[in-house]
Amino acid sequence: MSNQDKAVTTVIRHHIRPGEMATFETWSKRIRDASKGFDGFVGSELIRPVDPPEAGEHCTATHIFRFASVDQLEGWMTSDVRHQLLSETSSFCAAAPEYSRFESLEYMFPVSAAGSPPSRPKMALVTFVGLIAPVYFIPPLIAEHVTNQPFLVTLASLTVIVPLMVYGIMPLLTKLVKPWLHR
Repeated sequence: MSNQDKAVTTVIRHHIRPGEMATFETWSKRIRDASKGFDGFVGSELIRPVDPPEAGEHCTATHIFRFASVDQLEGWMTSDVRHQLLSETSSFCAAAPEYSRFESLEYMFPVSAAGSPPSRPKMALVTFVGLIAPVYFIPPLIAEHVTNQPFLVTLASLTVIVPLMVYGIMPLLTKLVKPWLHR
């Protein structure tokens, strides 16, 4: 599989002017809806700021766009539709957006000062370590307390394990091993 055929994720950080979050949210829905019409679109998300900014300070929101290949992402990134929508941001964004591009699960790992993700073997090892406890403990608990049908146990386990990994275990693990990841 060539690099052009690999799924790709782009992460875009927007610095929103004070008092402009509602305008940004309306624009965000429009740009995410527009991206859905492009070949290879896999999904998009908006990550809103957790804490409100101090008075007079901008806040940061993050868009995540996933496409089936680099070429398909490029089709979206260079499209007239996207450029037209981006031209509207100067009224509510304090600075130009910051872009990062990742293949596979690289976006879950901190990027080095040089701008590169950790090596794939290190990412695989951290993911493996993160999966040990949930894969060991959650399926038996579900089998005992919810259902003992193998397919339903697997489905229910994945429903618990995936969000647990994405929102809990991986952020914690990557913070703990950040110095090692980029050696």
